[in-house]
Formats: sequence, structure tokens, C-alpha cells
Amino acid sequence: MSTPLTPSARALHRAGLIGALVTFACAVVFPVLSAVHADVHLQPTDVPLSPAAFMEPLDHSADAVLSWMAVDTLFVVAYLTTFAAAGALTVSRPLGTLSLGAMVTAGTLDMVENAVLAVHAAQASVMEPVPAAPMMTLYVIAQLKTAAATTGVAFLALGLPARTRLLRAAIVAAGAFVLVSVAGVARPELAALEALPILLLMGLLAAVFARRLRASARASVMVTEAA
Repeated sequence: MSTPLTPSARALHRAGLIGALVTFACAVVFPVLSAVHADVHLQPTDVPLSPAAFMEPLDHSADAVLSWMAVDTLFVVAYLTTFAAAGALTVSRPLGTLSLGAMVTAGTLDMVENAVLAVHAAQASVMEPVPAAPMMTLYVIAQLKTAAATTGVAFLALGLPARTRLLRAAIVAAGAFVLVSVAGVARPELAALEALPILLLMGLLAAVFARRLRASARASVMVTEAA
């Protein structure tokens, strides 16, 4: 018989389930935004762009940029929640801690990047004088964020147990994300492919959390009936 989760573990698993589902939903919304606002890019490394091409929507499509920033802010909160809970799934506390630490670093850089773009777009929307966004700084932030996220996912993959099909599939999805991210550094046009392993990994983690919560609920009922 499975052992019921403690109240704190149950809350953590529930947070992980919600975080994974929201992250999945945001990853679905991003391609829709890309289709609707094809000229807007979250970061200058999304595709090879000239500074002028990257800056144009910041100055003239402020509403679209701010919509992107809103969804991406929710995305950051959701994936940080997911990885905070995913640490409980690992069989190695050091690897789980390193994974979360790397993702917190990625999330912090993501928020800094969003803040620069959102402030620039918000200023442009009210026709205030807008200084040029620090392009080199944005490139550096984007690169560091990618490196931190790749490291966090890699440590999670190394720390997850391969006990079930869902967990083994999650390890494979995490490994695919690492490979695509590394390839995207050399070939920026491949960055769009990162959405596929993200969707798969988040869907699998959501399934793992949901299965554990259901098993805990059944175990609690059995313990109650036995008493």
C-alpha cells in the first residue's frame, strides 16, 4: 500500500501540478503570439536580427510587446513553481538543489530581461523620450538565462529516478531540451524548437504530480478505513 503524502508534501505536489500546467499553457500561447505578432521577439537571440529590426516593435508595437511580457512573467512564475516542486521527485538532494538554484538564476535573469523590454515599451506607448535599449546587455542576459535554464533542466534529469515510464519519459524530454538549447546557441534559428521538449517535459511532470496525488488520496482513504 502506498504511504499518504504529508500535508507539506501534498501542498508541494499540488503546486508542482499547477505550475506545470500553467507552464504548458504559456508554452502553447507563445507560438500563437508569434503568429499574431510576427515582428515581436522576446529576446534578440530568438532569431538572427539586426538591432534596428529588434527595436522596431519595441518603439511602435508597445501593446504587443507588453502582452508578450505579461505572458512571459506568468511563464517564469509557473516554471519556478514547477522546479521547486520537482526537487521533491529527485533521489539526490544535491542535484535537486542545484537544479532549483540554476532555475532561480534563470528566472531572475528572465525577469530582468522582461523589465528592460517592458519599461522601454511602456515609455514608447505614451510617446515619452525613449533611450535605446542596451542591446549588448540584452544579448548577455539572454545567453546567461539560456545557460542557467539548460543547467537546471540537466541537473533535474540527472536527479530523477527512472522507476516508472512517466519518469523515464521526463528524463528523455529533459535531455532533449538540453540538446536543443545547446544547439540553439550555435544555430539561433533552432531556438523555436525548445518549445517542443518544454511542452513534453511539463506535461509529463504534471502527470507525475497528478498520479502521486491520486495515489496519496487512495492511501489516505485506505488508512482511514483500516482504522
